[in-house]
Amino acid sequence: MMPCRKVTIEKVEEKRQEMIKLGAIYGLTSLLTVQASQELDTLLNTLASKRDSEYFSLQEAYRYF
Repeated sequence: MMPCRKVTIEKVEEKRQEMIKLGAIYGLTSLLTVQASQELDTLLNTLASKRDSEYFSLQEAYRYF
């Protein structure tokens, strides 16, 4: 499990690059590569959720205009 921290596009890209490097070195089915992939998924899901909640907050704010 990854520590709780602010998710940014930069952190997602860093994790993606790490996963690519691990895949090139150890193979795509390596435990290290799969773990990095799962961490990337978590970051992407967190980022998507954050964006969705911001979108719906804006939608709610503009609802009365």
